[in-house]
Formats: sequence, structure tokens, C-alpha cells
Amino acid sequence: MFEYWHCAVCDVVFLNNPPVTRLREIYPANYYSYCMDSSRRSWLVSLKEYLDRRLFRQQLNRIPGDELSVLDVGGGSGWLLSLIREACPRVKQTHEVDLDETAGEQARALGHQFHAMRIEEFQSTRPFDLIVMLNLIEHVESPAAVLEAMRQLLSENGRLILKTPNFKTLDQRLFGDRWGGLHSPRHWVLFTKESLIRLAERCGLRCVEASYTQGGSQWACSILGWLSERGWIRITADRPMWRHPLFQPVAALTAGFDLLRTPISRTAQMHLTFQ
Repeated sequence: MFEYWHCAVCDVVFLNNPPVTRLREIYPANYYSYCMDSSRRSWLVSLKEYLDRRLFRQQLNRIPGDELSVLDVGGGSGWLLSLIREACPRVKQTHEVDLDETAGEQARALGHQFHAMRIEEFQSTRPFDLIVMLNLIEHVESPAAVLEAMRQLLSENGRLILKTPNFKTLDQRLFGDRWGGLHSPRHWVLFTKESLIRLAERCGLRCVEASYTQGGSQWACSILGWLSERGWIRITADRPMWRHPLFQPVAALTAGFDLLRTPISRTAQMHLTFQ
């Protein structure tokens, strides 16, 4: 049994006694990030990639230099780095930091340098112009230590793009401790936009952009989990939730719902850019 607590002072939700010594167990070989196959893309993933590519292009266009270096933290097989490289021909150096060496084989095959380690242990002799941490900061034992490390790895004009769940959102209120954004026991610390900006500022980073975006996957996990508990659908180890045939249509519908309400409400995912 895992317990999540809320710190009213910091305004963060955190997992009590996270399983820091069981990383190989809680991130098995069939973890979705390791199983991203560029040859088997759904239209929903293609749409997400289009939006991500546009975001990366916008950010890279604001960074000077003829040859840019990019670091992706926790991106698994390196498919995201390939997307970034496609978005900007000035990207010449691409590095991936992740835990799974199997994912490393895929990343290296795509032409990226792979480092199989925790990001807290990673060091580099050269700074990076863009660091991408999409849905990673919530997985680490010490977000402050990671943010401080990212500050030291950034070049003078470099940018750090974070994407992470926002726990003060409609679907969290609806599903409570069954909310998909908890992703128990893999999500260890969850923020609001304000609490994450405060922590980043204490680590020497300045927020230059912040916005909310769709959280269709979290909605889908919440809804399919609710259906599974009632015996209406079946989730098994051989067919995890993200492979269930209902996952993509539910994620698509709820992603559209989130995108419609982003101008007026806080959704379950947020993008923040730091320098």
C-alpha cells in the first residue's frame, strides 16, 4: 500500500517512502516509454507528435547558434530526440539519459548518444542548448537536486522544457486517490504551476513560459481503472492499460475536452520553460 501526502506549505503532493531501490521492478521491460515504436503510430500519437514538433521548433528558433546540442531526460527509446532533430536542422548533438539499456539499443540505432543512469548521476563536459524533461520531474526522488543539475547543464542561452502533471485539476477531484495522474508508485512528487516555479527559482532557474495542455492519457487511466474495478473491462499484465483498445479513443475524447477548456481552467498537464 502506498500513501500520498499533501504539503500545504510547499503545495506539492508526494509519495511517502517512495521505492527508490526498486526502479527495475517498477519500470519493467514493457513500460510504455520503452515500447514506443515509430513504425506503429496511431493517428492520436501522430497528432501529439505534430504538436510537440511545433513546440520544439518554436523554442529552438529562440536559441542562437549554428550547431545545437539537446538532452532528453527519461525519453526511453529516443523517438522524441528524433522528433526534435527533425524539427530543427541545427540540432547536431543528441543525448538521452534513461535507466533501461534495452531502450539504449534503440536510441543508439537512431543515432543518439545514450547514458544508462539516473539523471542525478549524469555529468557532461559540454552544456546543452535544450534540455527536455517531459513527464520526468514527477518520477525523481529529489526534484530540487534534478533542477539544480539541469541549471548546471544548460548553456548560457539554453532552455529547459518541462512537462508534468498538475494535481489541482478536475479529473483529480473526480477520481481522488484513483486518479491516473498519481501513476502509483512511479509518480513521487506532483506540483501545481506555482509550486514548481517557486522550486525552480530556488534552484537558480527563471520561468519564461508556462501553459496548460491536455491530459488525455491521465483521464484514460482514471476512467479505465474505474471500469476495471467494477469488472466491466479487464486489465492484465500481458495487456497493460495503455494497450487496451479503449485507451486511445478515451484519451482522444478527453484530450479534446481538455484542449477546449485550457483558456478558462487548469488541466492535468502543464508545460513550463526555464532559463
